[in-house]
Amino acid sequence: MTEQSEVYAAAYERLKSYSAVAAEFGVHESTVRRSLQRREKRLDPGIADALERTGISPDMARFGYRRIKDQDGSFNTVFWRLPPEDQQGVLDRIKDAMADVDALPPITAPAYSDADLLTIYPIADAHIGMQAWGRETGEDYDTAIATQRLREWVGQVVDLAPASETAVILGVGDLLHADDQSNMTPASKHILDVDTRHYKTLEATIDAMKAAIEYAAQKHRRVHVRILPGNHDRHAYIAVLMALANRYEGNDRIKVQSVPNEFFVQQFGKVMLAAHHGDKAKADRMVHFLADEYAEIWGKTRHRFLWTGHLHHHKSQDIGGVQWEQLRALTAKDAYAAGHAYSARAQMQAITYHRERGEIQRVKVGL
Repeated sequence: MTEQSEVYAAAYERLKSYSAVAAEFGVHESTVRRSLQRREKRLDPGIADALERTGISPDMARFGYRRIKDQDGSFNTVFWRLPPEDQQGVLDRIKDAMADVDALPPITAPAYSDADLLTIYPIADAHIGMQAWGRETGEDYDTAIATQRLREWVGQVVDLAPASETAVILGVGDLLHADDQSNMTPASKHILDVDTRHYKTLEATIDAMKAAIEYAAQKHRRVHVRILPGNHDRHAYIAVLMALANRYEGNDRIKVQSVPNEFFVQQFGKVMLAAHHGDKAKADRMVHFLADEYAEIWGKTRHRFLWTGHLHHHKSQDIGGVQWEQLRALTAKDAYAAGHAYSARAQMQAITYHRERGEIQRVKVGL
């Protein structure tokens, strides 16, 4: 019997479209795409047998050297390499994976919310995936503790905050402790104490963020979500951001800001809200940058606020018309922090603003 992939291949030659083939056979487009991709990657039986006898997997055999005999009887060695997977192929695989994500269950909108209020929930330096041993650092911390803390603390501050119409769930960088499976910081290559596999950490982080966002959506009519990169998760944050953007795509109450910009800036009436992880510039320089780059918002606002994280301890200062605040982290201390006598306390807060009067209330939870 002819394999289904061969049937799909014949139909694709005729129709020149994955979607058209899927429609003809009554299957999802991703089913056709994956079947044809597997077909293209099948090895010749002779090659497969040779690889098996030499103990080399197909992935290991992506490049190598081969000794060939020329017509004159001499031997030459040539290097060969399989072509790299194109970027569009990677994007197509991500799209296919996302196609099977479950739809968001309905979330009942609150019966009442105050349109003159906005509450921001800054999540600074959660470092999910970090491993801390209590006997060494004074407090245990791992992926399970971190995600449970995020869920519980967001839940507590949401319960205590007023019923503002708009909420902002704001990741202020270093949501994840490691950027990839190398378990080193991207720039400095410092070795990190990690709890588990990177894939598992990403999965747990996304689940915790979904829980936080959807809990906030029960109290606030509109929820804006923004995740900023940190020096620990400079690339990995994108996976969290895209997963959340996919989950809430088309939702009229939850909006994920998929913006390739390390600054968060939003206007709310006469209030300017801004944030950056804080690892690339001093606060006064960032204030000057905001005044220049976002001059229109600056000119229309009276109350301006800038949040940073990165250093894990609290600091606040009025700088040129902006109230800058360095946020405390959600994370516990790791061995490096404990060994260098850092003593910051973990904290989460919710800050509420009136569109005319600026900050009117804040609530805090912590250790």
